[in-house]
Amino acid sequence: MLTRFLSIKCKAYGLTDTGRARKHNEDNIRLNPENTLFILADGMGGHQAGEVASKMAADIVENALIQHSNSTNSSHNDVEFPELSAVTTAIEKTNVSINKANNERGLREGKGMGTTIVGCWYLPEKKMSVIFNVGDSRAYSYYKQELTQISTDHSLLQLWKDKCFEGDEPPANVLTKALGPYPEVAPDVSLYPAKKGEKILLCSDGLTTMVSDEKVLDMLIQYEHSPEKLPEQLVIEANLAGGEDNISIILIEFT
Repeated sequence: MLTRFLSIKCKAYGLTDTGRARKHNEDNIRLNPENTLFILADGMGGHQAGEVASKMAADIVENALIQHSNSTNSSHNDVEFPELSAVTTAIEKTNVSINKANNERGLREGKGMGTTIVGCWYLPEKKMSVIFNVGDSRAYSYYKQELTQISTDHSLLQLWKDKCFEGDEPPANVLTKALGPYPEVAPDVSLYPAKKGEKILLCSDGLTTMVSDEKVLDMLIQYEHSPEKLPEQLVIEANLAGGEDNISIILIEFT
């Protein structure tokens, strides 16, 4: 009996927008179809150069993972998913670099530029994706007309929810993790199986604070057969709702 292994391919569409309230865009997105690597970083700091932090994050992580992909190091042979440690190392290296830049400017811990990061690194031969994040930029799965958040926000609001809404509700924008402000950070890095017909949505909080998950789901259903149009339509929807922050979106389609 012959077993047929069907390949799963992916396409991606992305857009970043300044929004209606901010003067400049501190977000950064990377679509690297050759390496099936997709990264979104939401810079923080305003005059403290959040856009520099988000660019550093996108650059360092992208370059490190490309280098890993091109490596023929035999030490990888006895590890089923060396990509997990490669992502963790890349993000930790990014954090050190941004934190060092803050220190060189004389800024104490917890101050200066910083950034969130969320990404999807698809491994075609293994039919798995590495999903990673620090902060409150999110990764969602859209499959069979259901939307599921597959990342966990690193925020006080999420901690409050985890504690069954104990005490007063904290502000939505206070992070418990970010790249840059502190010398160490522990990213969330996990494997996620790829499925034909699934879409992975990566987005900054400029979308999720303006547009509800229910509305995002409605739009994913509406643009199910024209996914290339969805990032622009989501940006329009976020701006119509106020556009209070930069808005960044990457949509990855598995076929």
